Order: sequence, then C-alpha cells, then structure tokens
Amino acid sequence: MNILMVSEFFYPRLAGGELVLWQLSNALSKKGHQVCVVTSMVNGAARHEVINGIEIHRPFPSGRSSLKRGIFLVRLYYHLRKFLGTRKIDIIYNLAYVPTLPTTCLASKHGIPVVTGVHSFVGRGWFKLTNPVLAALNCLMEIIILRLGRHDLLQFPSLSSKMRAAPYLRAKSIVMYNPIDIDEMKEIKLHTDAERIRESLGLREEVFLLFVGSLLPAKNVTGLVSALSRFRGNFRLVIVGDGPEKEKIERAATRHGLKEKIALLGPKPHHETLSLMASCDVLVLPSKSEQFPVVVLEALALGKPVIATKVGGIPEIKSANLHLIDHLDEISEILEAGIEAKQEDKIAEEYSLDRIAEEYERLFKELSKID
Repeated sequence: MNILMVSEFFYPRLAGGELVLWQLSNALSKKGHQVCVVTSMVNGAARHEVINGIEIHRPFPSGRSSLKRGIFLVRLYYHLRKFLGTRKIDIIYNLAYVPTLPTTCLASKHGIPVVTGVHSFVGRGWFKLTNPVLAALNCLMEIIILRLGRHDLLQFPSLSSKMRAAPYLRAKSIVMYNPIDIDEMKEIKLHTDAERIRESLGLREEVFLLFVGSLLPAKNVTGLVSALSRFRGNFRLVIVGDGPEKEKIERAATRHGLKEKIALLGPKPHHETLSLMASCDVLVLPSKSEQFPVVVLEALALGKPVIATKVGGIPEIKSANLHLIDHLDEISEILEAGIEAKQEDKIAEEYSLDRIAEEYERLFKELSKID
C-alpha cells in the first residue's frame, strides 16, 4: 500500500501529533507499506531523505505566524498537485489543520481516499487561545474538515460527539486513539539511571515535578507556577519544552520567589525526555486546552503519577495513577496529602503502538479497497 502522509510538522520535531505520526509511519513501514511524508522544512534537516524506509519531503518552511502558515498552505497546494501527478498513492492521511484544504481538494480531484486526523474541535473557543487571525483560520479549517472531509479520524469519543453536533458535519467520523511505543517504554525503564539524572538536576529530597510540552498560553505553565507558590513542601519543577511563553514563565517564577525551584531545560530529544519522565515523582499538566496528550500516556506507562486538568480527552484515560483536577489550587492539596504510584499495566496494553497500527492498517486498506 502506498501511503502519503501530510503534516505541517514532522521529524526531527517530535512533539504531540508529530510524535504520533512518526511512530505510526515507522510501524506501517515495518509492515511493508510504502510511506511518504510531505511536511515543512526544519533547520538542519535535509529537503529529501529516507529514514527507516520512510520517504520524507521538506520542500519549504512554515512558521508560527499566520502569514507564514498561510504562505505554506498555498505553496503546499502546488507542491502536492505536482507530486500527485507523478506518484501512485492509494490513500492520504492528513494531520489537521493547516494542510487540510489543499490536501482534501487535491485528493478529491485525483479520486484518492483521504483521512484527516482531528486532534481538537474548539470552534469559537479558538479566539480565547490565540490571536484573532490564527483563530479565524483554525475555525475555517474545522469547518472545511467537517464539510469536505470524507473520513475524519478522531482521537477520543467525546470529540466525536462534539463534532456530530456541528450543523455543517458531512464527513464520517472514526475514533482512533494515540499510540505509545511499549518497547521504547520498557527500554527506558530498564536503562534509565534515575539517581544520576536527579543528581544532575541538583535534586536531593525535593519532590521532582515535571512538565513536558510547548510553552504556549493554552498550556498554562504560568498558572502552574502561581499555584505552586502556595505549596508548602520542598519541590523542584523541571520544564521541558520551548515557546513564546518562556520569558513570561521566568518572570512569574521570579515574582513568586520560585526562581531557584524552577528549571527550564528547553526542548529535549524524545529519548531524553522519557528518561526525565522515568526519573520524576509526578508529571503535571495544567493546560487550559488539550486534545489527547501522548505525554500523559507515556508517564502512566512508565508508572508515574500524573496530575492533569479535566480538559480535552484526558478524563477518558482510565488509570489509578491519573489525578484529575478542576482548579490548579488542587495540585498543592494532592501533593501535601501525598501521592504514590500504583502498579498497573492496562495503559500499555490499551494504547500499544502495535495494536493501534494494525487498526490504522485495517482502516487504510478498507478505504483504499486493497486486500
């Protein structure tokens, strides 16, 4: 099967949806399928390369601004038009949102089945999360997905219910969860030297709190810093990630007298991030908005307690180690009461990459009518 995957971002950037796409691409390639990915240019990466049998095209850059992403959308249309005119493709998997319009239109023109991965359905809520121009663009992309998409691949059941209530829904929705690489989790558990990592961070008796994610307003890390200023215990918050909120977080730490208790490590390779996760005491996710975060699944699979807000698909994850909160002030209450990891294996079984890759393979074969 010849599979084309289209995503605004991809390897070597591995965060959120890009990580899921990378793992899925590898799993499908190992099964003998021809996987090609069209994505944006990344500094230091080749325009065209083959990794683990995955053919990767990075013809031009995208960016954080609305203008740069709009230019990327237009250039992507012309690139895909030429690409699809010279290649045999059985099915297209498009990772929303920016590539949705050119991918869907060209797939329809060439008679190729297309599946769009939908990570969120926010509607007018976008205007509370980002600038008006980008919010309007995201709202437009959501409408396009629901009206033009033939099959929408969703991450959690409640999102499917929310989309079905939209008056402009035309596409067929299919629920598919994000996977985690269980073999990688086992490797991390086996080889991580937690004591050495804690020493390298200057940690002794402190509670090691970890946040992993992009430093965006929706992630609410400044709110987390404020909430931890009321925690009377001895702790250290380690932040892995980068983004426009970094300076604001640093100012909040200084303002609350927590500068020595908070370490911003910047972005880390996925393997290093997992090692930090395996060494921490608690993963904390204070987001105002989320989809179905892989970082929560990874922490739970590593046997770590997670404190997370009740947003997106997080409440649908069932685990004795997941502590859901309505307000960030509850974090201090949970930590002061004491939090210990409980033994469980169902997360690893339920979200196994091998199992979910088989579901993707079955779906792609069904839609492309390949036996």
